[in-house]
Amino acid sequence: MKNINEISEVEQQVKTLETEVKNFANELPYWSKYLAVKILSGNDISDDDIDTSYSFLLEQLKLKEETEKPEIVISYSTANTGDYKTDLLLSKLENVQGVNALTEGQTIDFNPKLTIIYGANGSGKSGYIRLFKKTFYSKAPEEILQNVHIENGHKPVNAEFTFTTNNTIIPLSYAQKDNAEFGQFAVFDGKGLFKQLAEKNEFEFRPAGLSFFAEYTNAINRVEQKLNTDIAAKNSGNTVDDLSALFDGESEIKAIVQNLNALTNIDDLKRHTPFSDEDKAEKERIQKQYDELLLASKGKEKELKNLEAIKKQLGDNKTTIETLNKYFEENYLTNIHDAIKGCVTKKAAAKAEGIENFKTDKIEGIGTEEWKNFIVAAEAFAQKQNPENAVYPENGDNCILCQQPLSKDAEKLISNYWQFIKSVAEENAKKAKESLEKVKQAFEKLNFDLFPQDNTLTVWLSEKYPNELDELKRKLSEQKILAQNIVSDIQNKTANVRTEIKISTAQHSTIEAAIDESIKVITEGEQAKQLADLLKAKTLLEHKEKFNTHLAKFETYVKKQVWLKKAAKANFAKRKITSSEKMLSERYFNQKYIDVFNEECNKLNGNFGIDINHTGSAGKSFRQLKLKGKNPNTVLSEGEQKVIAIADFLAEMQLSEVNRGIVFDDPVTSLDENRKSEIAERLAKESSKKQVIIFTHDLVFVSSLIGHCKELNISNDCHWIENVGGNQPGTIWLRNTPSFEKGYKTSGKAQSYYDEAKKTPPEQREDKIKNGFAALRTSYETLVVFGLFSGVVQRFEERVSVDSLGDVVFDAEIKDKVLDSFYQCCRYMEGHSHSDKYAFKKPTVENLNKEIQRFNTINKEIKDKRKEPKKPSP
Repeated sequence: MKNINEISEVEQQVKTLETEVKNFANELPYWSKYLAVKILSGNDISDDDIDTSYSFLLEQLKLKEETEKPEIVISYSTANTGDYKTDLLLSKLENVQGVNALTEGQTIDFNPKLTIIYGANGSGKSGYIRLFKKTFYSKAPEEILQNVHIENGHKPVNAEFTFTTNNTIIPLSYAQKDNAEFGQFAVFDGKGLFKQLAEKNEFEFRPAGLSFFAEYTNAINRVEQKLNTDIAAKNSGNTVDDLSALFDGESEIKAIVQNLNALTNIDDLKRHTPFSDEDKAEKERIQKQYDELLLASKGKEKELKNLEAIKKQLGDNKTTIETLNKYFEENYLTNIHDAIKGCVTKKAAAKAEGIENFKTDKIEGIGTEEWKNFIVAAEAFAQKQNPENAVYPENGDNCILCQQPLSKDAEKLISNYWQFIKSVAEENAKKAKESLEKVKQAFEKLNFDLFPQDNTLTVWLSEKYPNELDELKRKLSEQKILAQNIVSDIQNKTANVRTEIKISTAQHSTIEAAIDESIKVITEGEQAKQLADLLKAKTLLEHKEKFNTHLAKFETYVKKQVWLKKAAKANFAKRKITSSEKMLSERYFNQKYIDVFNEECNKLNGNFGIDINHTGSAGKSFRQLKLKGKNPNTVLSEGEQKVIAIADFLAEMQLSEVNRGIVFDDPVTSLDENRKSEIAERLAKESSKKQVIIFTHDLVFVSSLIGHCKELNISNDCHWIENVGGNQPGTIWLRNTPSFEKGYKTSGKAQSYYDEAKKTPPEQREDKIKNGFAALRTSYETLVVFGLFSGVVQRFEERVSVDSLGDVVFDAEIKDKVLDSFYQCCRYMEGHSHSDKYAFKKPTVENLNKEIQRFNTINKEIKDKRKEPKKPSP
């Protein structure tokens, strides 16, 4: 028990935390304070609350007419914890269906302190764990699987949970898993080990004052989402571009529309209203005048467009000719001439350096391209024969073609081949040839047909400038012939001197100037000026008419922009939430968690030097465990990781103000017996503070749990889960497990089921009878250990009791009686495999009583045998 000073200190700490949370809430703007007071009063935030808060926000942003609002007074204490119950217990789970392949119709009773569910792998434990992880808090929730052994007929997931509080029974179904009662239980599962040790983990259970920040953040996020939805709606619809697209041409009115924004004065827009009858008449008058003048000028308009098109084509043609000229300039032709000469010289040098050395009467074509290609391929093939030793040939190598040994002369000849193809002269000749080939390809692609017969420009020039056109064609023909000659020179490697041929574009400039003059004459005429003035006046009136038609759209757009500008001033102060939560967590929670975690590590003998890093985000706190700067899962053994993860889990659950029960799934996997005992003792002690439920396949761990409970005087129940007959996983035998051996030395447990069965209505009686036979079956197993063999070898004792050998009672007659009676019990347990002799038979109360009496008789017979004088050993 805590002394008065400790209680006072805790009360002062809570009071301080409450005060600081109140201060935070009091500084909030009205719209968010409204949400804060709801949360601090222990109420869930409804959609109506969000709507009301959002309305207050709009008032603050001047987007809604301000209303008279009541003063908000923060009234908060840690007693406002919603629907959480301090004395909540899980008392029963039953009628599970649609969960994995679990057998239906099973019931699990839960002890207020410690409940153990023991079963071998494959017995159905994981199905129940998946159910708990789906309903209770878990760091590694898993989806519930359907029965994979059937193709159809799958039932929806369901289960009935019975909770109790203050002597009140609370029945809840799986569909009600969002109720607060489920949130008061948590599951520890080895599958979540990596997440616990390798990632940041959120504190799910923290003091109510700190939990406020996460709830508050969630609430303002919902308000922000409503604002963003409205912003998106305001941004939808017509844009400035859409509105300005209503107007063809340019005018003062269109310019106004193009510049509409939040600062636009709607009264200024109305200066262009209305579109009067006088405006309409004026528009018709100008339209008529414009149409008449336009009709008279149609020929010139067509001519103008034609001249502009010709001018563009002429400019493109000029650019193309200037590009062609670059290929036939003197410098470029000289470079080609020199390149051909250089190529011939380099080829001759390569030939002089090597080819003459290889000529022989025995081989034709020395120095040809085929001969060179053959040598290149042979070298590459030789390198593939021995990639680790690229040198070929060496002394003793064979020919890579005929596999005959190479003579010294042959080796020297092949080496000379390799040197030849890698020689500088040969490489230079190759590069020169490749360079000339690229030049040749460029000349072959040149297009000299720049004046096709039906081309618009060709037709126009033939009419207007025939001499200039003929001259251009003649020069293009000369360039074409020169290009063909250059290609021939490169192919034949003949270095001929070629004369520059360039086409003058002076005539293009002259013709362009003439076209510009013609265009000027057309556009600067009096008629054109009158048309331009009429078009401007006509466009303004047309725009005024459209402006008045769509005025409501423009006003709506401006109002939306004003709304959006004000909405952009909304401040949700998320950084302040995070910093406040982080500060208060550091002050009132983080160090406490570290202290409790280290205390748990000490209790579990797990002092591995773990450090804890704390971070915060969006009103939530996170922790990450580190060992020398590394994730523990990369350093510690699997067993050590399990110990650290359990300590972390227990520390968080201890600091929880709402957690009332913890569930473990095989928490001692990969641990030695000492670790198992330490964890068993710790969990047994924890069950004196809150409900503990453990699923395990480890009998040693089960025995250790029960042993520590006995030492600590803690009540517990241990149930047996089996896959009966290999097709009924999840079958539960209440308060019946191998670990209870000493409690089954008599038929007392079976007798209690018999007594209950006699008083039970028929529809519930069969379960009592079957559990009675299950208890009697365990009694026979215990009878073998302690009756026949006098406890010489026990399941959970390392030591063999040699001293007890003298009390062993065993003969064939008793053995047969025990076997027959054991199988008689099994025949009444549905689902067990049965021989023909012990085929399943529906049990009755009379059957159970008969077998109980039979057990008592055999038990007495064994005890009597033990009392008989022992025959001396021969």
